Amino acid sequence: MQTAAVQSTLAPHSALPISHCRSCNAIVTDNFCAKCGEPTHAHVPSAGEFVHEFVGHYVALEGKLWQTLKLLVLRPGELTKEFLAGRRMPYIPPLRLYLTLSLILFALIKVFHIELPQLLIEDGQFGFTYSHAAPGTYAPGKTPRAIFTLAVHDPQHAETTDESPTVNDSIQDAIAAIGKVNAHWQDKLNNFLRQTDKEKSAALNHGFLAYAPYMLIGALPLFALYLKLIYRRSNFRYGEHLVFALHTNAFAFLVVSLMIVIPGSIGWAAMFPFLKGVSSDVLSAWDIFQIIPFLCLIAYLPMAMQRVYGGSRFATCCRWLVLVTAHVLVVGAATLIVEFIGIVNQA
Repeated sequence: MQTAAVQSTLAPHSALPISHCRSCNAIVTDNFCAKCGEPTHAHVPSAGEFVHEFVGHYVALEGKLWQTLKLLVLRPGELTKEFLAGRRMPYIPPLRLYLTLSLILFALIKVFHIELPQLLIEDGQFGFTYSHAAPGTYAPGKTPRAIFTLAVHDPQHAETTDESPTVNDSIQDAIAAIGKVNAHWQDKLNNFLRQTDKEKSAALNHGFLAYAPYMLIGALPLFALYLKLIYRRSNFRYGEHLVFALHTNAFAFLVVSLMIVIPGSIGWAAMFPFLKGVSSDVLSAWDIFQIIPFLCLIAYLPMAMQRVYGGSRFATCCRWLVLVTAHVLVVGAATLIVEFIGIVNQA
């Protein structure tokens, strides 16, 4: 009996159940061990089964995904209510959904070569430049660009250059203070200041792109913390707020992914009214159409908050404003930290 069990264990494609569990050696009569749950018909998986395993456990592109997305999109906040009510089997778990949609978003950014607004330092000015190009629309080297700059020197010395003693003194004082904490950081910052404007811009952009995913992950538990504070009189625990944060951020990933696939750019449509000397021909109907999913993204969060937490619409809107303001401020501060990390880690 034991010899037959061993032989069936080693058979790579045998579908017949064994008589004893491989893990706990309990007697088994079905496809799974009643004591520990070990499958009795295990075999060496094929390449196709490996792919199926990956898709099923890490990407979640089958089965429950479509039912989950339907509820997530059509009824803001309802997926969170279902999870908190204990109805979890029909849907993908919140963390898995969040990771799946974030993976799809970052893959689309790579595939479509999405260009984020690039930081720009030039002639004592600091700002950003944003290029807009639709495939086959603009000739090489003729891609329209929006450039927004902000003077970094003291406005009281508008005629001076970026060598303004006031600015330099302030910068050197700040770097000296940082040097008291870590001398290596001080050296890196001084090296950064000695670089050309183009090199500075490249370093800042590289730092942001390299650490932005970590910034998003770090902002998620803070988002749940804001909810805990603004709904402190509710009976919701922090973990329940975190579930809501996972679902709403997953929806944001989904909408941004859709905006990437759709031609056009909401960024270009928003910047276009402030541009000078740019023909209206470069603003396409797709650029304007991008406003629709963007408005859906803005409206989704207060609607979800209303459904999950209740309360009057006015109170929900007030809490929504506080939540968005706090989140934007923290993300802005996190961006500065990310840029600092990129500078001090520069080769």
